[in-house]
Amino acid sequence: MTVDVAAVRREKEEIEARHGPWTAHNIRLADGLYTISPEPAGDEVKLRRVTQLANDVFDGSLSGVRVLDLACLEGMYSLELARRGADVVAIEGREANVEKARFAARTLGLGVDFQLGDVRDLSRERHGEFDLVLALGILYHLDADDLFSVLERIGTVTRRALVVDTGVGSAGTESFGDYRGIRLVEHRADSTAEERLDAVWSSLDNLTAVALTRPSLERALARQGFTSVLECHVPAEPAKEVDRVTLLALKGAPVGGLVTPPPAAASGEVPERPPLGRRLEASSAVRVVRYLVPPPLRAALRRVLGAETRRH
Repeated sequence: MTVDVAAVRREKEEIEARHGPWTAHNIRLADGLYTISPEPAGDEVKLRRVTQLANDVFDGSLSGVRVLDLACLEGMYSLELARRGADVVAIEGREANVEKARFAARTLGLGVDFQLGDVRDLSRERHGEFDLVLALGILYHLDADDLFSVLERIGTVTRRALVVDTGVGSAGTESFGDYRGIRLVEHRADSTAEERLDAVWSSLDNLTAVALTRPSLERALARQGFTSVLECHVPAEPAKEVDRVTLLALKGAPVGGLVTPPPAAASGEVPERPPLGRRLEASSAVRVVRYLVPPPLRAALRRVLGAETRRH
């Protein structure tokens, strides 16, 4: 497809005049023309990670794979997967982002279904089912009730795989039923609806949000029918914050009939873990003991402790 670069540039400038410049997604529109810059602008490493995950889950081909991109922002992930053959539906709550994404799709000749809507209204009746769902940078912008509702809705529309990229609460200072997390501030209490819409890195309207701890998030996903939840480290995101994770959740058939006695705990009952600092302190103490106590004495202690455990 031949692209009139000058015409594309003019349309891009018109969109920026109405809606402001691109804030996150650096998309190549034509030779020498990008939505942000010819240099990497930040999200490129995450795009590589998400694309690789999708490609690997579906055996190297996204042709015909039905994808849902929740809170798609300016559409970069949707466009990349569509370019690789996926059938993509994308939901975004801010009209400015939808207009930018639709412009990029037209320019690139891609048929993504970008919908202006609220991810909290997701339903199987309205949107159907999907082989792959992307929840990138959205879950930790939802308050507790909406968060658990959206997770349930995601569970009902996902046939095979879910990729989550989200902030997690390391301390778990508050309880939300039998989940733990931290509460985040999204907007000032006196902010107007217009100000909240303009704050493109925050929620649409809720003043606060919840970031679940990693175990609580894993447990919530298991309870929605995801039988495996894995954390992605490769492809690497070297600058990723320590309280941010990329998870791949898969739906399959729960295994049974193992060659061992049945495990005491259900596979989805992920226990909360102590904060990282306490785990590091404990592991340091263990290393000191291993270094100072001779191996024969350690073996004897293990035998004694094992006998005490069996007696009790």
